[in-house]
Amino acid sequence: MKRAAVALLAAAGLLAAGTPGDGHPVAASRPAQVASPHPADRRPDDPAGPRPLPRTLYGVTADDISGLAQLVEGARHLPERPVTRIYFDAAEPPGYYAAAVTALRPVSYLMGELLDSSDEARVSVAAYRARVRAHLAAFGRDVDLWEIGNEVNGDWTGPYTTVEAKLTAAYQEVSALGEPMALTLYYNVGCGDGPAELGPLAFSRRYVPPAVRAGLRYVFLSYYEDNCGGIRPTAAVLTAYLRALHRLYPHARLGFGEVGLDQPVTAATLPAAVDMLSYYYGLPIRLPYYTGGYFWWYYAEDCLPYGRRPLWSALRAAFIAEAASQRAPEHRAL
Repeated sequence: MKRAAVALLAAAGLLAAGTPGDGHPVAASRPAQVASPHPADRRPDDPAGPRPLPRTLYGVTADDISGLAQLVEGARHLPERPVTRIYFDAAEPPGYYAAAVTALRPVSYLMGELLDSSDEARVSVAAYRARVRAHLAAFGRDVDLWEIGNEVNGDWTGPYTTVEAKLTAAYQEVSALGEPMALTLYYNVGCGDGPAELGPLAFSRRYVPPAVRAGLRYVFLSYYEDNCGGIRPTAAVLTAYLRALHRLYPHARLGFGEVGLDQPVTAATLPAAVDMLSYYYGLPIRLPYYTGGYFWWYYAEDCLPYGRRPLWSALRAAFIAEAASQRAPEHRAL
């Protein structure tokens, strides 16, 4: 979750200091019960355990699972099989998400966000290791990709040495089970907070141990242009940056782990949101290790129920644009 949204929620009294939550208001209702998945939803080649992910990831973020039936139906009606990134709220036990994992797995790949960046400074290393173990015990056979750190170089995440210890602890726990992992870095080129906030490259060199860098399957960038002075990096700029990042993570596929607005879309922000979806999901980045992703943060609020929310049609169009871009014959290292 991005820095500006954390500040807004804190100002509104929705993020209490010392509480374990993400800063999102905790839903009053528990997840809705969903009927057993339709047999046609599960593919014959859908084995138990983490599934190989496709080369191109079509990502959405479920920051709220209270509308679980809508999440399932939305996944069924997208033009590509999505990767649903489930935000595991630090205020909830793993069992809170059991129904969501069970219901979404047949219709979507699953990515588990173990700790949002806005929780980072309030969760100790020991508590995070225990949290990772608990979620692996609950969902290790059902989640396809584990996000071991989120926006880890953001200056709101706490001392970098502590952040390093936490992402390393998570890496150790997940790798011990042979599960695939992702790390999300905060892209702040041109808008960082100076020496107090390292960019993804500098942070990776200093605070992501070489063994972790070598073992990660995916490395993502989180980018909110409204938090970066409205800068919209071109495909050429991002291509050059991703090449440099890949030299540090030679075995990882690269993409975007978050894009979006600071708040759910309104009538006033709808044009900007449509424009962002179209631009980022359709980025023509021609690198063999580029995987897309994007994972629009407020998917549940902005796009569901499918067909009725303001961004649903724009998200469908964005998936189609991403597929066209990544299938292009020139998709190769430049």
